[in-house]
Order: sequence, then C-alpha cells, then structure tokens
Amino acid sequence: MKESLKNIRCSVEYDPERKQISGQDLTDGWNDPAFYSKSRRGIKVAWAEIKFKFTPETVMHDLLVILQDNNIKTHYWCMVD
Repeated sequence: MKESLKNIRCSVEYDPERKQISGQDLTDGWNDPAFYSKSRRGIKVAWAEIKFKFTPETVMHDLLVILQDNNIKTHYWCMVD
C-alpha cells in the first residue's frame, strides 16, 4: 500500500511494492520539478527518515538531501519540458 506526505511546498510518495520514492515541487508551476528514486537498497530506511523529518516547511530539496544522505540515487527533471 502506497504512503504519501504533502504540504503546500511539495509532495512525496513511497511505493513499497516497486521500492520507489517519488516526489514533486508544488511551488514552481512553470517548470513542475519532480524526482524519483533509482536505488532500491535502503529505501525503507530513507522513507522512515522522510516521514520523521517531514514538516509543513519541508521543500523538495530537503527530500533529495535525505535520499542522498541514505545513498539513494535519484532522477530529477522538470515535467513541463
């Protein structure tokens, strides 16, 4: 079962079946930045940290830093392109 977190700045979703975390910046409507994880090892630990640290002030960059700190590779792009 997928889990998700959202505030006015970003949204993030964890899909345990696919072992993937994906997210989107909600503040930049011109570019619609988004990301998804490419690594699977350690994804549960990274998701637990995201859930623990997620606040109303969290931005997408904070999520990417958490993933990077947990050695999770990500792909980042702008959905408008």
